[in-house]
Amino acid sequence: MKNGKYGRRNENIWKKVAVLMSLALCLGAGSVLPVQAYFKSPLAADSRYRPVNFGMGYEVYVDLSRLETIPGQGGDWVFKVPMFNSKEDSGQIDGTYTITYKIDRSREAWVYDEGTHSWQAVPMSKRIQHSQMADYVAVNLCYKAKTGKYLYDAGQYAQAMERYYRGPAVMPAVGDVP
Repeated sequence: MKNGKYGRRNENIWKKVAVLMSLALCLGAGSVLPVQAYFKSPLAADSRYRPVNFGMGYEVYVDLSRLETIPGQGGDWVFKVPMFNSKEDSGQIDGTYTITYKIDRSREAWVYDEGTHSWQAVPMSKRIQHSQMADYVAVNLCYKAKTGKYLYDAGQYAQAMERYYRGPAVMPAVGDVP
């Protein structure tokens, strides 16, 4: 009888047993199956580079040693920084490209879109999409390289990506933010 006192109790017990068995299977499979591990190559230990994103077997880095401020931008900080992709754990640099960013006087971040020749906002919030991660982290790391602190990292995405960096705690000095 399902409606009786003991029928309902037995139903709950079987649900708990099913949940525990599922957890046990997941834990057992996790110890045998390979786990995705990003940023294990020598690039992650190079003091010039910092990880900014990963996915689909690739890692994305920003080259902080080549961070370049573009002069004459009023109160905005406009800068260029090289970024590159690397196949996971390969240590090989694939596809270097330079991105232009801007942090305006109101501390809003922007990325220059070469295709449309316009500035696109970089969402600086607790909730960002995976596709926005590289810009979000790159802006925060560049700002930190310049000022010693993050522009905005309430979601702690930049701090989480910095944990993948395995080199010495050296950040290049690039001057003062206006």
